[in-house]
Amino acid sequence: MRAALLPLIVLLAACGRNEPQTAPTQAFRQDGVEFELKPQSSESCKARGALYRGTVHWKVPAAEKIGLELRLRTPDGQMFLGTNKAEGQEQTGDWVEPGLWFLLLDGRKGGTIAAFQAGPSPCR
Repeated sequence: MRAALLPLIVLLAACGRNEPQTAPTQAFRQDGVEFELKPQSSESCKARGALYRGTVHWKVPAAEKIGLELRLRTPDGQMFLGTNKAEGQEQTGDWVEPGLWFLLLDGRKGGTIAAFQAGPSPCR
C-alpha cells in the first residue's frame, strides 16, 4: 500500500510548486492604461554609463478599489512599489538599466496590466 501512495504524494507535491514566472516578450498595456518611464536628462547624470534613473508614471482607469504593484523583471520579481493610487509617479534610483522590464500588476487578482522595457541610457 505504501508503494502505491508514493507516486500520488510526489504528484501532489509537484502540483503545489509555484514555478518562477518569466518576463514578458513584448511591451503591452490594457486599454486606457498609461505606464511609462521618463529617463533623467543627460545633463543630470552624475556618472556616465549604462545605469540611470527616471520617473515611472502610471494611470489606470477605474482602479479605485485596486491594489497596484510595480514589479521589476517578472510578475513575481522584485517589488518596486505597491500603491492604492490609480494614478501617480515614482522616481527610481540610479539602477535602471537598458532592457529592464517594468510591470504593472493588479495586486489583488495578480494579472499584469501593462509592461515595458527601459530604453537606452541617457548617461553615455
